[in-house]
Amino acid sequence: MSEQPLRAASDGAAVFDRAPGAASGRPRGRARPLLGFTGICLGYFVIILDGSVLNVAVPTIRAGLGSSMAGAQWVLNAYTLTLAALLLTAGALGDRMGLRRMLLGGLAVFALASAACAAAQGTAALVAARAVQGIGAAALLPATLALIPHLFPAAAARSRATVVWVATGAISMAVGPLVGGVLVDTVGWRSIFLINLPLGVAGILLVRAGVAETPRRRTPVDRAGQIAAALTLASLTAGLVQAGSAGWSAPVTLGLLAGSAVAGAWFVWWARRAPHPMLPPSFFAVRIRTSAVASAGLMGFVFYGALFVMSLYFQQLRGWSAAGAGVALLPMTVGSTVGPLLLYRPLSERFGHRLLLPAGFVCCAAGVVTLALAGPDASHSATAVGLLLIGVASTMAFSALTSLLMANVPQELSGLASGVQNTSRQSGALIAVAVLGALLNGSSPRQGLPAAFAVLVGAVLLGVGVGVCALRAAGTAGREHAGQGGSSE
Repeated sequence: MSEQPLRAASDGAAVFDRAPGAASGRPRGRARPLLGFTGICLGYFVIILDGSVLNVAVPTIRAGLGSSMAGAQWVLNAYTLTLAALLLTAGALGDRMGLRRMLLGGLAVFALASAACAAAQGTAALVAARAVQGIGAAALLPATLALIPHLFPAAAARSRATVVWVATGAISMAVGPLVGGVLVDTVGWRSIFLINLPLGVAGILLVRAGVAETPRRRTPVDRAGQIAAALTLASLTAGLVQAGSAGWSAPVTLGLLAGSAVAGAWFVWWARRAPHPMLPPSFFAVRIRTSAVASAGLMGFVFYGALFVMSLYFQQLRGWSAAGAGVALLPMTVGSTVGPLLLYRPLSERFGHRLLLPAGFVCCAAGVVTLALAGPDASHSATAVGLLLIGVASTMAFSALTSLLMANVPQELSGLASGVQNTSRQSGALIAVAVLGALLNGSSPRQGLPAAFAVLVGAVLLGVGVGVCALRAAGTAGREHAGQGGSSE
């Protein structure tokens, strides 16, 4: 893989400005890569933060609105459900409608819905506003990653921007509990929604100033495929949510999961027969793409699962406050910063993305094992080591799989690729919370902790296997992808 200095990205801006096929025949706006990328990262940061910051605020929201526990849980779930259900569709629409347009529209909807959340006077209004937030987040999330190849066509600049994108999401997720705890304790729960407004406005202004519109794909919209994808993901998400509250054997849980399987089978069947499917089966003909997407799901399971388990560990077993738990999770935040921003680039230049994918999973396994061996009564220094390892290794592996995926798809499919990757990661996170939550809630947290760590170890070892498959596919990836119209690193 040839690397060029980051300043080569500015040369790519002129190429991007001349890109053919935009809706009006000319791209809208002038590309200023670094300025636009800052706005992209702000948009990505705010939607990931919103998904994690609310976890520690649920008890306070429930008390403030006089809500039932089920109603308070739907404040969380309404956002998760709409986000997960629409990610794949939004990614495909971005390629057809323009990625800049999707990002700006999604960020505007998200900011307005955040204001509605802060002003909500009842649980129903808050749940409805959270659902609209999820729609906005689904529209902009795939575009944040998909725009990177358009802003930075040079390999070195694209790789560095991808790593920063990964670090932005990891840091946002990891600091969420701390930010949420501090805001709830000092200002009140409505403040966790109000902070989205200045960040959202700043993101919109930066994107408008620095990102040009991308070319549109001139293919018919696959409405049947979009409906099938939304039903599949919505039923899966709702089934996993119900499994955490009603149990895996509850009729509603089984019905939703069965409905997801049926809708998923319909989606696959239709994709093989439609003239212009939303997700062409040929997308997964390149093995490196399949490995990257599978790795995204497994890493989502491990990263968000470990964060979920350790948040409960510090609050329920150690009896710490929400803010105290956020402070205890800081080593994971530090690792999430150090891994992609300081370590990944020199290591990827020396060893390549493909080798760092399984290596990241191996190091992540070491972190999970460290936490498992530390036990429920360990000192914080012992847990800090495990959290630091997970933070560093998980974001290293995620940087590798993201770089591999985006380097092996043509630019006109970057939105779809981003939607597939983010859908896989979101699904992994949802499954982790459902499975690990069932283990920890089925008995006392102290008794369920070993089983939860065993599941995390199993998932990360499976990730090692997928990473090795990607490494073995390296020799043939270029030949396989040559016929697909993309580049291979």
